[in-house]
Amino acid sequence: MPPGIRIGIVVFDRAHDMVGVVDQLGGSIVMLSRPTGLTWQSRSASVRPGTAYECRQLQAIAALHRQRHKGLNR
Repeated sequence: MPPGIRIGIVVFDRAHDMVGVVDQLGGSIVMLSRPTGLTWQSRSASVRPGTAYECRQLQAIAALHRQRHKGLNR
């Protein structure tokens, strides 16, 4: 497991070229998710802690997702 990787932190997954949040850790597999509901698994060697920019990117994705769903629920 790369240093600093734990449940709940923002990470960048090099294998999928996406930012996500760690949901589960299991040996060499990490379960990740995005605010949109997308979940996926990746090898722990493919993830690294997210940068400040990547954390803001994930927050922006979450805000956009909330805004889009707000318009659908009227």
